[in-house]
Amino acid sequence: MDRPRDMQKQQNASVGIAALLAFTAACGTHSATDPGPAASSGPVRTDLPLTGIRWKVDGLTVAGAEPGVPAAATMEIGRDGRLSLGTGCNGYRGRVRVEGDEITVVGGLNRTFVGCSAYLEQYEEAIGDAFKGTLKAQVSGRAADDRQLVLTSSRQRGTRVTLTTRPAAPLVGTDWTVDALTSLKSSATLPKGTAGKAHFTFGEDGTVSGSLGCNSFHASARISGSTVTFGRLLSTRMACSPALNQVEQGVLKVLRGTVTVQVSHRALFLKGKDGDGLAAAVRRSDGS
Repeated sequence: MDRPRDMQKQQNASVGIAALLAFTAACGTHSATDPGPAASSGPVRTDLPLTGIRWKVDGLTVAGAEPGVPAAATMEIGRDGRLSLGTGCNGYRGRVRVEGDEITVVGGLNRTFVGCSAYLEQYEEAIGDAFKGTLKAQVSGRAADDRQLVLTSSRQRGTRVTLTTRPAAPLVGTDWTVDALTSLKSSATLPKGTAGKAHFTFGEDGTVSGSLGCNSFHASARISGSTVTFGRLLSTRMACSPALNQVEQGVLKVLRGTVTVQVSHRALFLKGKDGDGLAAAVRRSDGS
């Protein structure tokens, strides 16, 4: 009797990991409330430039609380009213009705369920709460790659989502800071005290260099479409703390052989064939 349920959980875990790396953020969800065909959102009726755009979530306030927003947090509304929310670990999808400057979620949202770090889980719960009921939309900016969208809730005061259409950071030449290590079964933020330590840059000369967290490194890196093939990695051999050793071993597992790469706004995702991966964000000017 429990076999179908177990199989469903296994399927959800598999597709949830894909959502973790933002490769298929809107696929294979486990639904607590499935709107189904009967809950069709109907046509999108608005003059606002809302649909067919992948918006980057820059700020979130829910009932006055402000959870941290991960670099991979996105929102997209299709012209048929289909909504997808990328969170950096799990993802949401559902249907919305768009009329004038109002967006109304129809029938609830579907969500993948994979164990995430506390930081990501806090954001996921908050963004799910923000998209309950009707949201009023306000768009500013004329350029397609420089617009801001502000959503405010009519259901609960102090709920606001700020989104932008900033273009994706270039893969080459950007200093990327590792902020999470992933595997087929889990995602984990970095050990305490190691944030901002591991970072790397792809060079125009077909190389990658940076810091594994404690030791500096250098390797060849051949970029081809959505893959990067790393050559032999050379690094210094300084003694490091246990926490930094843990980070270095995790990064070393990813920066080898051919891996899948994706850039989403200011977030980078690398995933190897064995399932080990990492998430990184554009390194701030202060080095963090």
